[in-house]
Amino acid sequence: MTRLKPGATGQITLTVGREHLASTMGNTGVDVLATPMVAMMFEAAATDALSPVMRDDEISVGTWISVYHLKPTPPGMAVTAKVTLVESRGIRYLFDVEVRDDVEKVAEGKIERAIIDRDRFYRSLDEKRVR
Repeated sequence: MTRLKPGATGQITLTVGREHLASTMGNTGVDVLATPMVAMMFEAAATDALSPVMRDDEISVGTWISVYHLKPTPPGMAVTAKVTLVESRGIRYLFDVEVRDDVEKVAEGKIERAIIDRDRFYRSLDEKRVR
């Protein structure tokens, strides 16, 4: 089974739109990139890093995240999250993350994701619904 080695990277870039703003998420008057969107970018960049080594019957799921949102980013500006794999233990992969806009670093942190069997995951959800 092919798995990632430390140093592997992934990334996502988006242009901050109204749907990404803190004000859209209930923080009235704060028209900048929302911290939950920064966390979403961590997830998407880590998923990008893992996708080349995943089999068709696998999915990746988030297990832990730490986000430090350092600077605001206004609407219309591009922002890129880049993850770098620092450690893998079995099915778990720990990444360092840096997020930069067109001007500066705006966030950093860590995220852990696990690669798991898709069918087993959905069976566990079905069992939970029956309870």
